[in-house]
Amino acid sequence: MKASPRLLFVKASSDVCSAEVEHLKTVADMFLMESEVIEFGDKDAFENTLRGKMPYDYIYLAAHANLKGFGESNGSTFCSWWDFGIALCSANCLNTGCVLLLGCCRGGLKMVGISLFDACASIDYIVGPRWTVTGQDITTGFHVFIYNMLIRKEQPGTAASRSSSATGYDFFCHDRVEIDDDMFAQSVRIQRQNYSP
Repeated sequence: MKASPRLLFVKASSDVCSAEVEHLKTVADMFLMESEVIEFGDKDAFENTLRGKMPYDYIYLAAHANLKGFGESNGSTFCSWWDFGIALCSANCLNTGCVLLLGCCRGGLKMVGISLFDACASIDYIVGPRWTVTGQDITTGFHVFIYNMLIRKEQPGTAASRSSSATGYDFFCHDRVEIDDDMFAQSVRIQRQNYSP
């Protein structure tokens, strides 16, 4: 019998994420996922908390965010995307194929994905909204995403597309292999442009 998928909720904002996490914990229970909640205080404490735990298949980050990182809306707690990726990698807590679900505004931007991929080679997929969204939009989008992944056995890009259709907001799925492929193709184009026989 296959083990239940494991989902970690990372609460990094006190004002918006409690209702979202409770809603999505119920969704996780419905889909027979094992779930756990960790409060994010700082990178080092977060990393130490994760060490020695069984690896996760999904990690949901509930926070306020921008292109540089995430934390509290008042700026009292902040972590760069790079540092978050380093903490996840150092803690050795990601299963192969792990999906980061960024439950925060701008979490689906490519620059965020590239920062996380660059920081941690163990991250395979990153999903999040591109625009400013509400907690209701985020929870609906990720409910649809999890349903499509676990019940319909869809690929992450298709599941994210269905999240977009369900909410009317763009949810992007960044795939490490596709990002690496794009970056390689771009470097080849630059080399060809600079080549003079």
